[in-house]
Amino acid sequence: MVADPNKMTDPKQVRQLMLNAERLNATELAAACRRRLFQLSGIDVDDPVERRLAEAVAALEETYREKHGRAQAAGYTRRKIARDGAVATLSDWALKQEVTPGFVALVEGGMAEFTGEYVIAEHPDRFEPRVVDAARKRLAEHGVKLP
Repeated sequence: MVADPNKMTDPKQVRQLMLNAERLNATELAAACRRRLFQLSGIDVDDPVERRLAEAVAALEETYREKHGRAQAAGYTRRKIARDGAVATLSDWALKQEVTPGFVALVEGGMAEFTGEYVIAEHPDRFEPRVVDAARKRLAEHGVKLP
């Protein structure tokens, strides 16, 4: 019987299961593990926007890990969050003219729900209307079903 990553709470165990699933070409299980890793990064955060942002940053860092073959912290992003807060950081992401490589990688990898734009679309009451519009537009332009 295969372990259920959604019931796992230890990121190391989830990562090991993900690596094993990838080695065995169990793509659905590997994707479920990846999602769980992102979720675990925000599990102790009470505010829903801050929690989802923590998950988005974990997704970004995992994208870096896969691209570079090693762990790489999203240092600039983490400093911006600490300095400006979750809402301002997400707003800035949505209002950027260019699409980030992390956004593209997550959408192409079927993990659009971990983009900052998706977080904004999930919590429109926390953002200015122009920010929500920009986030929804970007998601729609990339074929992402809105929450």
